[in-house]
Amino acid sequence: MNVQSALNAYKETNLTEVEDASPHKLIELTFKDLKKNLLIIRQKLNDNVKIGGLESAKAVAAFEILKSSLNFETGGEIAKNLEQIYNYSLNQLNLILKDEKEYELDTVISIIGSLVDAWSSISVNN
Repeated sequence: MNVQSALNAYKETNLTEVEDASPHKLIELTFKDLKKNLLIIRQKLNDNVKIGGLESAKAVAAFEILKSSLNFETGGEIAKNLEQIYNYSLNQLNLILKDEKEYELDTVISIIGSLVDAWSSISVNN
């Protein structure tokens, strides 16, 4: 998935915010949407409700957007580490969606929450 695909996905949900967003802001929106959808999945597991396709698709798409946004030339070791985090999290999400068991969902939510906070603080400082 590329930046244009990411833009198209978010245009469907919040047109004004996305059209005026910088690339940094688009990643922040992606992180926040990912966290929101992971929390929806957590709640559905807690309530023994079938996990729906929309939150699942949005979470998977968000991970793919984040992975495709990595720049290994300028990001170096940080980009490699983020790729490992995204791959681990996406693998856990796929297991969760396949079996509707929580596996390491809370760990994934915690990791993504930390990344959301870190990315948002960078945004504020720029």
